[in-house]
Amino acid sequence: MKRFLLFLAFVLIFIALGIVDQDLLRLKSRYPDMKVTFYTTDPQESIYNGTYYEVSCQAKDAKKVKSALSDIKGMSVTFRGSKKDIDYILEYYKVKVAFETYQDQILYIYGYSDLIHTPPVKVGDDYINIQLALRQRTVVAGVPLILGSV
Repeated sequence: MKRFLLFLAFVLIFIALGIVDQDLLRLKSRYPDMKVTFYTTDPQESIYNGTYYEVSCQAKDAKKVKSALSDIKGMSVTFRGSKKDIDYILEYYKVKVAFETYQDQILYIYGYSDLIHTPPVKVGDDYINIQLALRQRTVVAGVPLILGSV
């Protein structure tokens, strides 16, 4: 009986880890054509943006690319979409929206999700671990923030 309970406890822990650790790569099933960019201090084959090295790939290759990188500081995904897609992401990750801004015809949304394990950054009085942007028909989601361009 003890062995069974111990086995059951391990199974539940693995299931919980799989459910809770939801990075932006989980969106690839809904947006298979999305572009993924990782921001790292690792100077592998990448572009230096003055702060981090950027490594970009298609969603289908993202897990493999991510596993090859070290010291990832953030990531972003980009795809064709609308405000409905932003709302989907907010709901999917159970984001508590801290604030929204609209600048230069771009909608920015800043929030926090317990389902995203990227360390948050403090913006004003709020802790943020996800930022979303909508410009024309392009959606960008970044954790903890969008570190590249929109």
